[in-house]
Amino acid sequence: MRNQERPSPVDIVNSHREEVVRKIIRDMGENGLQWSAPYLPTLSPRNPVSGTVYRGSNRLHLAFVGYMRGIEDNRWCTFNQIRDKGWHLKRGSKAAIIEKWKDLPLTGKNEDTGEDEVVGHYLRCVGYWNVFNAGDIDGIPPAPEGPQHQSDYTAGIAENLIRSSRCPVNESSLYTGMAAYSPGKDCILIAPRGTFRSDESFTRTLLHEMTHSTGHPSALNRECSVRFGSPEYAEEELVAELGSLFLSSDLGIQNAELEGDFYRNHVSYLQSWMKALENDPAYLFKAAGKADKADTYIFTRYEEQLKKDRDSPAPGREEPGLSLKTESTAMLDASRGVNTAGGRERRVEAR
Repeated sequence: MRNQERPSPVDIVNSHREEVVRKIIRDMGENGLQWSAPYLPTLSPRNPVSGTVYRGSNRLHLAFVGYMRGIEDNRWCTFNQIRDKGWHLKRGSKAAIIEKWKDLPLTGKNEDTGEDEVVGHYLRCVGYWNVFNAGDIDGIPPAPEGPQHQSDYTAGIAENLIRSSRCPVNESSLYTGMAAYSPGKDCILIAPRGTFRSDESFTRTLLHEMTHSTGHPSALNRECSVRFGSPEYAEEELVAELGSLFLSSDLGIQNAELEGDFYRNHVSYLQSWMKALENDPAYLFKAAGKADKADTYIFTRYEEQLKKDRDSPAPGREEPGLSLKTESTAMLDASRGVNTAGGRERRVEAR
């Protein structure tokens, strides 16, 4: 009787990936799934009086101003708010600007009916305000203590991933509260790791963006749409998030049982993009195939980087060539009280 052929390593990996996707599809049916941002909420620019957390261009602008001025406090108030609270603005304080944009309907005439109807939308700036940082305000209470960044063993993994990345990774306060891969500049933009909830949150987000970066023509050359919300855009998001999940498993970050808060966060994120694809599981399996190729690409570079580190001697230190002859000579010198350290013979005084 002919023996059945053993499955190849590729078949085993593919089978495992399919099981993971099937589990994700089952877990997507769980009620109450909600994606949780990996960033520390208190570090995003905010207004302590209104409770507003600034987003979009306002967040980027205030983060930039804070970076350029060396500001650490993330609270910003208008002049009227400062006055109404009985606080006082310090002399010489400089304001930053926040803008308010509104989505307005664009109307046009229907050729068939002759009536005006909404044919699109456009954004218009409807106002702006000067805001001042809490560091320039006398009398404002100290900022309440929020959650702190949790350090863990994945910090070293993140460092090696960055060194092995096929494109530059720009970690800067300019990108506080955000992470992105820029196809035009072919680089990864990511907030400082200290602004993430933990080293693991930073590492998983980094893996997501590194997976995006493998779509570049010089790497895996995936056809990616830059039109937000399009099916192609949604599928690329599935690829990146599955890539982060697969790589977390390969790097020993992900729990083998695929449970816990991080796993549920992955599932919730995937679920949000599946809605744009009419919840068709076929997209998830298709994305898993692309994510697997990205996983292999990134993990291979990561292992090559580790090998380079192992093979390279530590800087500023040369490993001595050992032999029986040199060892015998050293033992003989030691017995005579001679110290040859530092490349020059020096006699050791007996005490």
